Amino acid sequence: MLKKLGVQLLLAWSLAWTAFGQTPQKNEPEQAGPYGSLVIRGVTIIDGSGAPAFGPADVFVRGNRIARVALTDAITREEEKVEAGGGKRAAPDRVIDGKGMYVMPGIVDLHAHINFNKDVPAEYIYKLYLGHGVTTIRAFNYGEGDPKRMVEEKKKIAANQMIAPRMYVYPFWRGGADPRYSNAEGAKQIVDEWHALGVDGIKILSKPGLWPDVFKAIADEARKNNMGVAVHIAQDGVYPMNAVRVATDGATTIEHHYGYSESSFTNQTIQDLPADYNYSNEADRFLETGRVWLQADLGRLHGDVINSLLDAMHSNGFVMDPTFSIYEANRDVTRAVNLPWHSEYTHPAVMNSFLPNPSHHASYFFEWTSNKEADWARAYRIWMDFVNDYKNQGGIVAVGSDSGFLFSIWGFGTIRELELGDDSRSNGKRREGAAESGVGIDPAGLPGGYGSTNGKSAR
Repeated sequence: MLKKLGVQLLLAWSLAWTAFGQTPQKNEPEQAGPYGSLVIRGVTIIDGSGAPAFGPADVFVRGNRIARVALTDAITREEEKVEAGGGKRAAPDRVIDGKGMYVMPGIVDLHAHINFNKDVPAEYIYKLYLGHGVTTIRAFNYGEGDPKRMVEEKKKIAANQMIAPRMYVYPFWRGGADPRYSNAEGAKQIVDEWHALGVDGIKILSKPGLWPDVFKAIADEARKNNMGVAVHIAQDGVYPMNAVRVATDGATTIEHHYGYSESSFTNQTIQDLPADYNYSNEADRFLETGRVWLQADLGRLHGDVINSLLDAMHSNGFVMDPTFSIYEANRDVTRAVNLPWHSEYTHPAVMNSFLPNPSHHASYFFEWTSNKEADWARAYRIWMDFVNDYKNQGGIVAVGSDSGFLFSIWGFGTIRELELGDDSRSNGKRREGAAESGVGIDPAGLPGGYGSTNGKSAR
């Protein structure tokens, strides 16, 4: 359920391992369990609360719940011998030797696209996520993004019919032939239908979802149904629906970096664009959406805008989801093309989709000059300073990668997002919501059962 207002502890433990030099056991099945009882012995634990790692420790799991965590260092073992008085516990159904490894909360990626096709199987995407410790994703599409099909995939994953991260589904609000997408009353009907289907939230990208009356109807109805609303504020709707307006009117998360600079404008209402600008030209669009940061009123950005977003956080549960990592190619495309893992882990069909091609989304590096990269680098500094200031004032910031575009692949992009969040020099409250542990509210519509170590979900 989507938690209204306030801070939740999202401590759902996963068996997400960091194991250098560890190889699978011979003849070990790819998928096994769940077990009635499972013990992971001798691990070092990162509990996600901000406390330092500790161990060695044994993790005891019953079914899908962590029953207890017991230290197994020499001092603790001697103390337990005295307390146990010779009593014995029943042998577990399975024991995993975790010596030399770490156990940590599973990472939640709040901006996922499962862009499978005839050449790229969904299994490839899921395993890249899992290999990086991502055990929960908020997906905005599964293939073509049909809501019914997305819910079916979510249910298969929940039933352990496939090896994949837990999925929460937020289909795109696309409009199209159904006129209900474009009016407030019809929008409420669609939200109710999606809720009955099992959808967790709505992803709004542009008009008609960004028409003010339609957006407010979507957000209000979603809140009634305990659903989330994720918003990508496209340029075609950023006026009047800038970030402050969208957060105030009920967005659960704002994706990317759009709408914040526009919220700070004092001497203009829209971005100053070149005379020959064409929104339908992606090379134009992605360049100028970065350059908008260079037009921000920095005083207002760090004052009124942050204060308004903090108000929305407290009143509506608003969370910022910046997706820093997906735009890095814009400030250094050569680096992005030559990332060392591409040769081994990037599917050839995926790499081909990244290369300049007007028929592929976000494949616009035809004439990407050093001047354009320099403008994006300047935009990054303003953007990251803004997010850092927001976090340091208590704002909640999530981790989402938007992988599958711009030379960013699944799992690797999530880890890079964590690195860039650290690069933004957050010294205040770290509420990234990036792990199924740690402090952060529940922007993805995650269910209850997340809190302290004992008795929590063991995913």
